[in-house]
Amino acid sequence: MTAARADEAHDVEQPGLSLQDRLEIAELPARFCHYSDYAAYHRFADLFTEDVVTVLVGIGEYVGLQAQIQHARDTEKWTGAQAWHVVANLWIAPTEDGAAVHYYMLGMLRMGADAGGTVNTSGRFVDHVVRTPSGWRIRRREFTLDRPVVPPDMA
Repeated sequence: MTAARADEAHDVEQPGLSLQDRLEIAELPARFCHYSDYAAYHRFADLFTEDVVTVLVGIGEYVGLQAQIQHARDTEKWTGAQAWHVVANLWIAPTEDGAAVHYYMLGMLRMGADAGGTVNTSGRFVDHVVRTPSGWRIRRREFTLDRPVVPPDMA
């Protein structure tokens, strides 16, 4: 993408969200990574609305908070509890009902103390967040995988 197209796609000036809003919103993906990586699935209610939908673009959907939790538990089993997440290049844009949070995600697998980790999954996320009485929450999550792979629980 050229610099001009990048500027068009991601307008630098984004009014409508306070700095406090932006901080709270930016912490959602980071907290998701930590809660997932350390099996704190009971904390997912601090991140998602009850009716959250996660779309794996072109593959399928996880609908509802309990589906998010079950997928995280299943992933822990498939990876032998050796998965961890990294997010980067976060960009927040206000929307009519909240904000859209754009970022890249690397899903890593630990390969042992000597081998380090390897990227297992990567792609682009867009989280659609809304303000609730309990704070900002993710209502819809769209994940476009760089290498589309059907997870075992969708196979």
